[in-house]
Amino acid sequence: MKRKRTCSLKSCSPNNLLTKSPEVSDSKCSYLPDECWEIIFRFIHKDGFKQRCLNSLSFVSKEFLSIIDRRRFSLIVKDATGPFLGRLLKRFTNLNSLDLSNYNGDLDMLLHKISPFPLKKLTSLSISNQHTFPANGLRAFSQNITTLASLDCSNMFLYNNDLLLIADCFPMLKELNLGHPLVNNQTNFINGIHCMLSKWRCIQHLNLRCTYFLNDEHVSELSWFLRDLLSVNLRDCWMLTELALYSLVRNCPSLSEFKMEYTAIGKESVGNSSVYPQLKSLYLGRNLRLTDEKIVILASFFPNLQLLDLNTCNNISEGICQVLRRCSKIKHLNLAHCSRVKLLGMNFVVRQLEVLNLSDTKVDDETLHVISKNCCGLLELLLKDCYYVTNKAVKHVEENCTQLRLFSNRGCLLC
Repeated sequence: MKRKRTCSLKSCSPNNLLTKSPEVSDSKCSYLPDECWEIIFRFIHKDGFKQRCLNSLSFVSKEFLSIIDRRRFSLIVKDATGPFLGRLLKRFTNLNSLDLSNYNGDLDMLLHKISPFPLKKLTSLSISNQHTFPANGLRAFSQNITTLASLDCSNMFLYNNDLLLIADCFPMLKELNLGHPLVNNQTNFINGIHCMLSKWRCIQHLNLRCTYFLNDEHVSELSWFLRDLLSVNLRDCWMLTELALYSLVRNCPSLSEFKMEYTAIGKESVGNSSVYPQLKSLYLGRNLRLTDEKIVILASFFPNLQLLDLNTCNNISEGICQVLRRCSKIKHLNLAHCSRVKLLGMNFVVRQLEVLNLSDTKVDDETLHVISKNCCGLLELLLKDCYYVTNKAVKHVEENCTQLRLFSNRGCLLC
């Protein structure tokens, strides 16, 4: 008796998909086009499966391998990857992100090697953590790859001419990361940023984290070139005060996200009667100069805040209740490690609040009762290492806040 062969993916027309019988031959087997498999793999990837799961599927058939190759959108190049890079770039034709930050070889030569490939969808490039700036390689790279919108040059030596080259090579940049710059001349570096931004003012996301020599005057001057700015990261810029914050929100009408953790904010007293409705997210963690008075004043300028991060601001206590009353649209509030924070005065309904982090604070059962009564829309409540909270209060929260999806209470006193 002749053994029946297994069906192939492309052995019959779609019309036979619902009508075939078990006895049909290979030419009448079911068929799924590549587009269907691609949709299936897209949902697999979307639902949290890691890339290695798709890699396993690629061993099933050449068809699966080809489809999964098209589903790879990012590539990290390491030293061991270098010899095979040409083959990989031919396989992964839909790459939109290329990370060269872990490559320790000749980056100029590597960029020259990449430049001839038709990476028409590439929008993001990282060359961070390098000892030298690959000027020649970037020039060659930019000749054929003109779609770049994001460039990461963080944690590397940068000179004035390097910044000007970035502006010349990549006029379409929207996102620029110059965090933790290693510079020999601070004044030249600031002047280089001025010249760079004056050539194109379309930057939307700027990261200057750990630029220790950056001061309020520098930021004020830069703000005039950043009219399209949507987000800025000035974390660990120790010399900056609230003057930097006000100059940016005043001159950047689209600015919606501001990160200014571990700075000198709270040092200056600023008189201001303006309101800046565009700001939606404000990260001010680890600013020990922030007091109740200061944070209430800040809240009055930003009435449309949806996210406020004040983690480890140890001089804030009752003032947070006034902030919640003034900024009624806050959805995400982070008060983790705020040792003096007090919420007993929250005797009003906070309708919009969805995420509240009170980890490692002195919140107790009485406070938790107030929260559960007035914040019934909570989706996430984090109480890690809150040793004054008992199991009785936890159950009360679960009863009142019926929409809770995440309730972390590790470290609470269960009794």
